[in-house]
Amino acid sequence: MNLHSRRIWAVLWQIVPGMILPGLIYLVVSHHTSVVVALAVASSVPLLDALLRLARGKAPNAMSALFLAGAVLSVTLALWSGSSMFILAKGAVVSVILGVVFAVSAALRRPLTRYLAIRLSSQHAEGRRHLAERWRNPRALAVFCVLSVGWGALLLVQGAQQAALALTLSPGTVMALEPPVQVTVTALGIVASIVYVRRRQRVYPEIELIPERAS
Repeated sequence: MNLHSRRIWAVLWQIVPGMILPGLIYLVVSHHTSVVVALAVASSVPLLDALLRLARGKAPNAMSALFLAGAVLSVTLALWSGSSMFILAKGAVVSVILGVVFAVSAALRRPLTRYLAIRLSSQHAEGRRHLAERWRNPRALAVFCVLSVGWGALLLVQGAQQAALALTLSPGTVMALEPPVQVTVTALGIVASIVYVRRRQRVYPEIELIPERAS
């Protein structure tokens, strides 16, 4: 298996459980307990992911920590109040918060997309310093700001869509639909981002955001 195939399988290994497990867990547990408890158990997937990462010696990243904190808070409030809406609306709240953070980071000229790109592009401190220095180029900064605005808008729209699901559909349907819809929207956002960056890079090759493919 080549490196590209291994990366694809690694991504699928991270995505597929999060798409399938919440709905499946809810379906099984809801036959034996209340809706709130079933939702609480189904929302434990981020906690399981964090425990698996710790078992492999990897600390949860900032995004994982945010989703984990959201899951813990929503489950606690739901069990305390007896209302399932705290869990069902969790995704909408997290998406809106992230959308605002992305938009504000662009307004402050400290785009969150640049920080994420640096973190994801290199595992070594020296490599990250090199990328941070290279991407201080004003044209590269402008691209990252546009990306942050775009992701902010996408996340705000996604938050509204998640809130609509929570308010109009049954808990089981929400748990089954929300993860795959979220993954699909995120994938479309990533594709749109790559297309935009490649177009800007053809105009300004010096920004070097994505390595050119060998011809």
